[in-house]
Amino acid sequence: MTTSKEEIDVAIDELEWGHPETRKKAAIRLGRIREERVIPALLKAIKKDEYSWTRISAIQSLLWIADPEIIDPLIEVVKNDPDNLVRKTAIEALGSLKNSKAEAILEQIIVNDSDNGVVTTASVALQVIRSNG
Repeated sequence: MTTSKEEIDVAIDELEWGHPETRKKAAIRLGRIREERVIPALLKAIKKDEYSWTRISAIQSLLWIADPEIIDPLIEVVKNDPDNLVRKTAIEALGSLKNSKAEAILEQIIVNDSDNGVVTTASVALQVIRSNG
């Protein structure tokens, strides 16, 4: 089933301008579309949306699309997001993508981060990235 440009445009508008829960749901809807043309809107949401659940949903949606261009923005979320749940979601996404580019930041987190949940998540993600299977 293909999604029309109009449906995508509506979801993007909701992601940018809607109520926080509407933005969260729009992020999920855009991820289910699984088309590269929704990536810029989702990347904007992980960087700028003040509602942490929208950022989390946008990260999960980006993971469904799994385009390599999302690695650097996810690393930035891990480094800079003030919400540890958002950071953990980004770390899990990096582990799922198994991109070795994420290893350095995960190693830094394991050594330097003060949140045990974030450290544990980074350790697991690093093991996943380094596994052969």
